[in-house]
This record gives sequence, C-alpha cells and structure tokens, in this order.
Amino acid sequence: MESQRSKISFHNIFHRIKYALRNEGLRVTLLKIYTLLNDRLFDIRYGLDTCNLTELEELTITSENKDRGVSYQPSRVIPLKKLFSEIRPYMPADSVFVDFGCGKGRVLLIAKTFGFSEVRGIEFASELCEIARKNCSVFETNTGLNTPCRIIEADVTTYSINPDENVFFLFNPFDEEVLQKVISGISNSLKFRHRKVLIIYHFPKFINVFDRSMEYERLQDFDFWGYKFTVYSNIA
Repeated sequence: MESQRSKISFHNIFHRIKYALRNEGLRVTLLKIYTLLNDRLFDIRYGLDTCNLTELEELTITSENKDRGVSYQPSRVIPLKKLFSEIRPYMPADSVFVDFGCGKGRVLLIAKTFGFSEVRGIEFASELCEIARKNCSVFETNTGLNTPCRIIEADVTTYSINPDENVFFLFNPFDEEVLQKVISGISNSLKFRHRKVLIIYHFPKFINVFDRSMEYERLQDFDFWGYKFTVYSNIA
C-alpha cells in the first residue's frame, strides 16, 4: 500500500511540475518545487505525517455528506506562513482559529506558531482525526509550543460554532451546498455574540456563496506563486 501511494504521489508531483512549466514558467515552477521540498522537510524536522495524500475511499466516514467532501491534500507550509504574516493586522485579539476539514492538521500546526489563543480542527474522517491528534502532540513536544489544539470529529454542517471562535479556514474542503451551511452557521453564531470574524478561503472555488451574502466583504486576495487565498470579514 505504501509503495503504491509513493508511486501515486510521485506521479502527481510529476504532472504538477509539467503543468507548472507549461502554464507558469520556470521561475514559478522552481518556487513550487522548493515549496514541495519544504513540506517534506517540515514533516521530517518535526516527526510528522502531513504530506501523503489520502483518498476518501480509504477512510471511515459515517456522515451522509461523505460524497460532498474531497480527498485529503495538505496546504503548503510556505504560502501558509506568508498568509498568516499578512493577515496579522486584521486578526481580532485573542483569536481562536478553526480549520473546517482539517485533515491531518498541518494548517493547525502552522497556526500554532502565529499567536492564536487556541486552534481547533473539525474533521469527519476518524483516521485523519487520529493522525491530526498525534501530529499536534508530536509538534508540541518537538517545538515547545503549548497553544491548545483540539481535534473534533464531526460533520461541519452539524458543528455548533462557539462564541469565542473568530478566524475560520477552508481549503476548498467540500461542495457549494456544504459551504453554504458552514457560512450560515458562522452567521447564526454572530447573532448570539456579535464579533469580528475572518474567513480564509484557500483556492476559492465557490466564491458566489460569499458574493450572495450581505454579511461578509472581501478584505484581500493573496496569490503566493499560484497558491491563492481570499480573506473575508463580516461587515461591522
């Protein structure tokens, strides 16, 4: 199985490099190769498991929304660090960070290094939850960063947004219908406790969900070598 995964991973990387060379040129391609290598070094340095892709069919998922999810693939470390550095001026005080569809927890680990009071990951696959919990524990041991990290096994459509949560991350983890329910859940939580929130949408595919909303405005778009993020906030 591991040998097969390695072949699939190498095959995917080869095609990504080929696509980047054809469509983005040599400079961006070299930067993307550097980014991929940095991801591997991140795992090796801290003893983590965040790089390998995982298909939904390999996972134990009881949610009726399984077919609306996507396979696990990690966000890239360097673009994430650049993003968090850029949005620091926008972040509310005592920010609690939530990653919807956190997978193996890489985004949470990077967020732990940027001063959040707590990081939380919502994930509906049991195996990914266990890996994410282990990654958080190992990362804390190897870095000394003790920012609380909670992994919650749940369907994002039924997760109840807590009143202290104010920075939300989505790496295009599900389809438009589920995204709409998640955004509605955030909006409903604001009725109980009004506060400033940020919503980070990585590789934004269904931006029409936000465009239809009267509650959120686009703060800024970021593009780090083709790794795209759009940041929204509620209108004060």
